[in-house]
Amino acid sequence: MQPTTPTVRTMARETGALVLLFGIACIPAIGQAIALSILIVMLFGRPDRTFKSLVAGTTVTLITVTSARIFIGGGLLLVAPKWILLFAACARSLVADGKPTKIYGRLIKYWGLLAGVLVINALFVSAVPSISGFKAISFSLGLLCVIRLAMLTADRNAEMLLFMSEMGTAVVILSTPLLPLEVGYAALGGGYFNGIFYHPQALGVFLVLTGAASFAAAFKMPRLQRELIACGLAQWSMIYFTRCRTALLAIILGGIVYIIEVLFRGGKSSRIRFVSASTISLAVTGFLLAAMLFPIIKEGIATFVRKGNVQAINSTEDWMVALSMGSRGGQIINDLDIIDEHPLLGYGFGVEPGSESNMDTNSVLLWGIPLSAPIEQGFLPLATVAQIGVVGSLVILPFLISMYRSARRSSAEDAAFFVAVLGVNFGEMIFFSFGSMGGLVWVMLVFLTVSGSMSGRIPEG
Repeated sequence: MQPTTPTVRTMARETGALVLLFGIACIPAIGQAIALSILIVMLFGRPDRTFKSLVAGTTVTLITVTSARIFIGGGLLLVAPKWILLFAACARSLVADGKPTKIYGRLIKYWGLLAGVLVINALFVSAVPSISGFKAISFSLGLLCVIRLAMLTADRNAEMLLFMSEMGTAVVILSTPLLPLEVGYAALGGGYFNGIFYHPQALGVFLVLTGAASFAAAFKMPRLQRELIACGLAQWSMIYFTRCRTALLAIILGGIVYIIEVLFRGGKSSRIRFVSASTISLAVTGFLLAAMLFPIIKEGIATFVRKGNVQAINSTEDWMVALSMGSRGGQIINDLDIIDEHPLLGYGFGVEPGSESNMDTNSVLLWGIPLSAPIEQGFLPLATVAQIGVVGSLVILPFLISMYRSARRSSAEDAAFFVAVLGVNFGEMIFFSFGSMGGLVWVMLVFLTVSGSMSGRIPEG
């Protein structure tokens, strides 16, 4: 079946359906389970429908609108449908017919090697095999599902990115009315906006991903370019209210990579035709001048960076104490301690010291299987070495390098979006959390990889 060309009308209709779905998920106690049940029924169709159900379901698990927010994981009523959706989507992707391609073969080889390393680590290295085993299996099947769906919908790559953008737009539409309300800040208070999500960091990181998808789709769909750019700007603008510095860091990293890529290519293959370099320079200069001249703008920037003085790192003269009290300092120090004790093979995939003792309070068990056992490690390179050691990291690194090389073949913009998506893990490590937002990260990475592999070779600088 040939893909249809999306229009503004179809884009609005699909966004409206997502607003309704996410609105149902906002119903306290039962909303998420109802929304996930709807998606489980819907995924049994064409591969594009399976993909949309899977990513929409991941977003549903992030939604919590109550006066007292709960941490991601939830109870069995949420966790069980979440995994049913993932495993059903994986099964659906495996039974669908697809033509083998060079990029698919390469991704599957890396996937097989990575899955093998993670399972071996879980069985023979991990300090908590029950947690590591389930996480290794769920991550491996989830990544296989995304690779399969990306190849099965390769001719609809732009449409799949469009759907990611529509999800972000739906979240912005539902979150905007909460800006003046206390419930929109219920997770942490103190000016940290979480909208319809369970946490400000979750909303900020999510909007980086969907904003990147919006801009990537805009360059692939000229007819919807203006609408998609407007959606992307709206999504990235809301990040300011979340005070999510991780999101800002990711966007900055993407911008740096974009500049490097454009310089390397000698200005070729850039898809930004409607904004000149002089316009961008004037806009940046004007913003800097405004920040210096108008105290309210300067204070807004300072508040964002400091998170309202809550985590001022200069609060103590001892820099080690200051680092440990910082936003991710304590996690970095813990990871360094783990690496020092377990350098080659790590402590165990998806676990950290204390995971076993925390199972009773932070985990969701079904027949003794830990369906949810969240950990918090906030810096991707160190957290990866801490979990799977140098050996496992040497498998992950070439995998990502290979994916990036494919993504950058499409354009400098896609290379930048790839790095921005990966960059959210440098302050909010969700890379291996396939049952949560980590799944959306891999969706973006794989789809940008496949998109690049279908493009011609990049012009050499």
